[in-house]
Amino acid sequence: MSGKARLFRNKTANTVLVVPSKARRHRKTLYIFNFLLAGFGLTSVTLSIAMLSLADQTFFPTWAYQFLLALGLLTLLIGSLGGRGATVANRCLEHGNYNWWLVALAFLVSGVIIFEIICAVWLTVEYGVIESESISKQSDVFAVQLEQSVKSQLKSQPEAWWDWQKNFECCGYDNNTIPNELATGKFCTTDTFTSGPPCKDQLWADIDDQAIPLAVFMALFFIGQVVVLVSSVCLACVIQAQEPIYRD
Repeated sequence: MSGKARLFRNKTANTVLVVPSKARRHRKTLYIFNFLLAGFGLTSVTLSIAMLSLADQTFFPTWAYQFLLALGLLTLLIGSLGGRGATVANRCLEHGNYNWWLVALAFLVSGVIIFEIICAVWLTVEYGVIESESISKQSDVFAVQLEQSVKSQLKSQPEAWWDWQKNFECCGYDNNTIPNELATGKFCTTDTFTSGPPCKDQLWADIDDQAIPLAVFMALFFIGQVVVLVSSVCLACVIQAQEPIYRD
């Protein structure tokens, strides 16, 4: 018999596998980013509920706040799946089990990222950064529907719309002459040249002024989702624990 120690594996049904140290880094990443996503989701849900309760005092259509509510709930779901998946990740790796929480999270986040990429492409076409005839046609249809929704909302709130026209010294939405049904403000007349400018340009100019901060926020939000996707895929599918090696 040689005095040299012999290495062997003693695999049983209760064997606890050795989890690589890099799994801990991915778990911490999931904890941090899913906490941030859950916070964003909770904020979105709270804000959307508040705005829906005050829908008769805002100019944006109700479906915009419903979309924000759905986005907030979806983000909360992503945060919950990621938090739970990170919690059980170590145990799943130790026993060689599938982490279905993270698998579901990976599919869900992938779908959200694909949707966001489509929206980003649409926005780049809308702002003329890139040109695409087919996308432009669909974009024009969406823009027309959006404007119709905004006009309907303005018609349902005549007092608030009158105050808006007064504060911004404009008249109507895209037609600034009486008797247009939205030309109801203090600066409205029957003559285009003596009326205030249409409020449409002012309204969308205010939105465009917020475009850069919103774009920065959405870019950070997108990066957070990509990080969550990568960590969840690594923990659920890529990282594999190894059988322990014993010394005889």
